[in-house]
Amino acid sequence: MDPHTRSHLVQRVQKYFLEFLQTFKRPTEDGGREDDLYYVSQAKAMVRENKKTLYVKMGHLEQADRDVVSFEPEDLIAVIHSKYMVVRDAVNAALPQLLSNLEDPDLQAEVEKMDELKFTVAFYDLATYSGIRDLRTEKLGRLVTICGTVTRTTDIKPELLVATWKCNECRREISGVSQEFKVTTPPKCPTKNCGNTTNWSLLAESRSTRWGDWQRVRLQENEHEVPAGSMPQTMDVIVRDDCTEKCKAGDKIQITGSLIVVPDVPTLMSPGELKATVRRSLNTRSDPSYAAGEGIRGLKSVGNRDLTYKLAFFGTYIDEDSDWASRGSEEKSENIRSEEKMYLSQVDKERFEQISEHVNVSGKRDCLDLLARAVAPSISGYLEVKKGILLMLVGGVKKSTMEGIQLRGDVNVCLLGDPATGKSEMLRWVSKFLPRAVFTSGKSSTAAGLTASVVKDNDLDNERLIEPGALMLADNGVCCIDEFELMDIKDMVAIHEAMEQQTITLSKAGIQATLNARCSILASVLPKNTYYQATLPLHKNCELSPPIMSRFDLFFVMQDIRDETQDLTVAKHIVASHRRKDDEVAPPVSHLDLQRYIRLARTFKPKISPEGSALLVKCYKKLREDRSYTRGGAGVTVRQLESLIRLSEAIARVYLSEWVRPEHVKEAFELQISSLRQSERESIDLGAEDLAPTKRGREDEEEAERKAVKRVRITHPEYMRMGQMLLRHLVDQAAAGQVVTEGDLITWYMEQVEPELVTEEQLFQRQHLVQLVVSRMIDKDRVILVTEPAKDPLQPEGRVLEKHPNVPVDSLDRI
Repeated sequence: MDPHTRSHLVQRVQKYFLEFLQTFKRPTEDGGREDDLYYVSQAKAMVRENKKTLYVKMGHLEQADRDVVSFEPEDLIAVIHSKYMVVRDAVNAALPQLLSNLEDPDLQAEVEKMDELKFTVAFYDLATYSGIRDLRTEKLGRLVTICGTVTRTTDIKPELLVATWKCNECRREISGVSQEFKVTTPPKCPTKNCGNTTNWSLLAESRSTRWGDWQRVRLQENEHEVPAGSMPQTMDVIVRDDCTEKCKAGDKIQITGSLIVVPDVPTLMSPGELKATVRRSLNTRSDPSYAAGEGIRGLKSVGNRDLTYKLAFFGTYIDEDSDWASRGSEEKSENIRSEEKMYLSQVDKERFEQISEHVNVSGKRDCLDLLARAVAPSISGYLEVKKGILLMLVGGVKKSTMEGIQLRGDVNVCLLGDPATGKSEMLRWVSKFLPRAVFTSGKSSTAAGLTASVVKDNDLDNERLIEPGALMLADNGVCCIDEFELMDIKDMVAIHEAMEQQTITLSKAGIQATLNARCSILASVLPKNTYYQATLPLHKNCELSPPIMSRFDLFFVMQDIRDETQDLTVAKHIVASHRRKDDEVAPPVSHLDLQRYIRLARTFKPKISPEGSALLVKCYKKLREDRSYTRGGAGVTVRQLESLIRLSEAIARVYLSEWVRPEHVKEAFELQISSLRQSERESIDLGAEDLAPTKRGREDEEEAERKAVKRVRITHPEYMRMGQMLLRHLVDQAAAGQVVTEGDLITWYMEQVEPELVTEEQLFQRQHLVQLVVSRMIDKDRVILVTEPAKDPLQPEGRVLEKHPNVPVDSLDRI
């Protein structure tokens, strides 16, 4: 650009932008304007808060009153967009002019104390954004917004912007020396007959020396922006002053700024200014930090040194990416772990109160069930598992003891299930439900990848930095670990501290640090023998150590049960999903409402009531006394009591209650042992108490001995399958007006399973088994009634049976 044209453009932009700041009033809904000057008020608030950055919304430039301003708003917007780095200083210079016209004397005194050169203007809310992969040299100097995930941040470091030097030969001071990517000294002392070019001293405390804070942020593009078969690309973002410490590793953010070109600084230095190691690196041209020395090169024939450039991004505005999950889709999302204050309209408040007070057909409050059905709606069934995931998202209340020991409030959940039961899909759903959620696989994860590692940064003079792992990136979120059992034992031990104390202690390369890992862990585990063995206890079915198992608050067993009714329901659900029948698979609560409800629930800090405290002690005592409750190789420990407290607080939050009441404790206790109860029910003993030995007159002693009742154990799914077949036959015969005896029922069942039987031994075993099942359904479960006793006492199989009228056929698993 021609220097004269550039100077004219800069002056016009400064004039028109100052005019906009002094006159802008926000439009109202009725088409008028507010009385207050919006940006004058914002500037006053900025000075009171001792800030130096004024945030300007780009949409306000479009809404400028054309009758008041003397320029076309579209022209000013176009210039700021296309020539931002050219007009940036002019835009920033308009802010001190605005502050100088403030009428408040107290604010004027505050402004005079500040360095006017540090005042900056930051634009936000641009109409479009650019992906990291799309940043090319044609966008140099333009105002753009990029989005991504922070993977690393450096410490805040001082930056010398404008220096004042003193000549050590003649003691003259030279001010206003701008720094260009490295320490820049005056080319020559202006004093006559001095001629000094190298002997300078920096006057760091001089008024004309300007210092600033800066920080480098490593930004990685989001996973949904990465093309198939490509690696995620990263971009170094440079931020200054008020923008520093605005984000940390793991945050999903959007940054507004401009793309810049940064040269390789060592190539600008003379050999005497370089370290020996850097000098060798330049001589061999094998420095890997800048694409192995490739880049733009000068002409060696004219003596120019080779230069290597790289792209960087100069950020002026950092904010949380509110569209982190919905970018590219129509559905909106909200961060449930946001620390900002939540504001609800009256309509939303009444709707959420109705959800919390929702009752089922029996008149019992079922808010937990209602919200659980909205978790992972693409998966049918598994309501108990979804309840556990919902409580994990809500979490308990974090506390600290008088000694300063932190007690975690996050809930850890483990899913132990057969293949194709939807474990990974639930983990995927959770990882997309909130921004600070990381999905990783146990097989490809190491201890350093999960916790943290120490690396050297070539851009910062080989300074050692802490590279965060998955648990640090998921701080204040959820870390989803798939195939957890495939992790090596030494790597699994590394997360013991993170799961309970929620910290990571690092002692490597001279760095001793304790890092925060305040996250919940959702892990999926495949059983040891691929399929869950119901006859074995829980800890025998998974290859997890007792210390790891004791750190999980909830264990859920997800089995692939062959059941006709359930298979039909799942098949219809999957087909409806593929046909995009939204009405058939739509959850009772929308995705956004669920996020907002959880965020509202997390604002409650419920306290334990005296009744709830007494019930907590009683439940824990019952767990310790129950020898059949085997929570793994370690048994029941105090951690189960703490887990029960966390789950009770989470349930109280779901019901929007300020107190943890006995009903909340009872529901948490039932959920905590539901999977263990199911495991106990998985193996049902059919022994002498279920069927008393009967003697038939026509049988000889050998036959009676062979049919003598032995203790038989079957799995709960098998018992359900047999029981439902028998109940359906009784219903069908009753509808046809037929009378069914016990012998008829057993004979019918044997006819149904006859194709599966090969030997006579199998025939007798199956007949004996169905006799035991029928007797249990009559004597213990009482789902079959005896309407007429047998006419011959020596032949009890002649008694007439019918299904209990209050027992649905498909609810045998609830007895």
